[in-house]
Amino acid sequence: MKIAKILALLAGLSSIGTAEAHYRDYHDHAGYRVHGAGKVNRVQSEQRQRIESGLERGQLTPYEYEQLARQQRHIEWVERRFTQDGHLNRRERQILKEKLARSSEDIRYFKHNDHDYRDGYFYR
Repeated sequence: MKIAKILALLAGLSSIGTAEAHYRDYHDHAGYRVHGAGKVNRVQSEQRQRIESGLERGQLTPYEYEQLARQQRHIEWVERRFTQDGHLNRRERQILKEKLARSSEDIRYFKHNDHDYRDGYFYR
């Protein structure tokens, strides 16, 4: 009986965390729904995963990783500035789309250039 109660409690807590994460993905900090922000957040999440996998596989050097991480932080900052009024207009979405496209190109370039970093050594 105790195990069933514990499992029910854990399931309830995990659903609360999922709902909160979903809310944060589609709403700005003031709680307003931000039109178009969901896709931007999804693309950013996919790009972060690509960057992390490149670092883990040795495809990115620490310097390249930091460059890409800085670029992602800049995109997040721009998005926060744009969504302060509760919506993204067409021009703001276009700017974010261009920044994300450039970031995607940079990730691909850095992952596929001839610089590898494994076991603390650079390979060329």
